[in-house]
Amino acid sequence: MKKLLLSAIIASLGLLNTNAQNTGEIQFGIGGGINFSSITIDDDDIKTGGLSSFNAHLSAEYYFDDRLGVKTKIIYDNKGWEGEVPDPDSILETLKSDFSLTYITIPIMANWHFGSLQSRAKSFVTRPWYVSAGPYVAFLTKAEESESGADFKETLKGFDFGAALNFGLRFEIADFTKLYVEYDGQYGFSDISAGSTTSAQNDNIPIKNGLRSSVNLGLLFAFY
Repeated sequence: MKKLLLSAIIASLGLLNTNAQNTGEIQFGIGGGINFSSITIDDDDIKTGGLSSFNAHLSAEYYFDDRLGVKTKIIYDNKGWEGEVPDPDSILETLKSDFSLTYITIPIMANWHFGSLQSRAKSFVTRPWYVSAGPYVAFLTKAEESESGADFKETLKGFDFGAALNFGLRFEIADFTKLYVEYDGQYGFSDISAGSTTSAQNDNIPIKNGLRSSVNLGLLFAFY
């Protein structure tokens, strides 16, 4: 009985030691995906449509245990909308054009991992599913209208913020390397209009980055 109790204590201490070694694991990632974005304008007379584009990103996550981590990204993010501009050949006609906004977006999110533990490596980061949420900040680097090539960055604020949500699945392809597929959503809260008039906006009409959805693919690399 004493030997059994001693064995149980030793096994427990070994498990705690393993947890202590793996707490603080960091994963770095690289990936990209297809964006589907829209704009929110508080004027029913202004008609806009969605715009498809792309993103490229780097990520890093710190793990507190096998379920909880904190994740951040640096995203080269393309947003915008489809709108109308005057036809230079006709006073009464308009042409469809893309209004493309390029941001450097930085979300900071709590990341919850779930699913069965499975891994070749003795790592906490082995649950295949995850969902993460938190705020983001974004810095405008470029704003261009496609039909004329006009730069309208000066009509917009250089800063945006909102909420970010990720939901994804990871597949282990090597001991410390994973392939991931994820849905990445963002929704802007701030008015990005600087108050100037363009062909797609009027003075004093709030403009917000609406829902930006993307489907991403990338690789994760674990270090601990």
